[in-house]
Amino acid sequence: MIPVAFDYQRAGSADEALSLLAQHGDEAKLLAGGHSLLPLMKLRLATPSVLVDIGRLDDLSYIRDSGDHVAIGALTRHRDIEISDVLGQHVPLLSHAASHVGDPQVRHRGTIGGSVSHADPASDLPA
Repeated sequence: MIPVAFDYQRAGSADEALSLLAQHGDEAKLLAGGHSLLPLMKLRLATPSVLVDIGRLDDLSYIRDSGDHVAIGALTRHRDIEISDVLGQHVPLLSHAASHVGDPQVRHRGTIGGSVSHADPASDLPA
């Protein structure tokens, strides 16, 4: 159970998410996969008054072959990295490493952007 009340806002676009963050300042937190933020909220280590849900912003979830590099969106799930044909062809070690992140539930819900922003070594890709 999350012991503190909060307002929930689902952003329809990245611009709307940025606007909501600007409007609510430090009281707002982004929510995508939830594997980092929700446990902190349950332990009262994070107490945002507003959650801005960006989990359905498909334009931030992608793996693209851009010719001289591969681009990965912040909302790309670990599982998508694990099974990506593009990464399997160009960066197979990254796909393999993604298969060792957490357990299947974490890989299916957790995003690479969430892992990076949370800055917890436990959620980093294995080296």
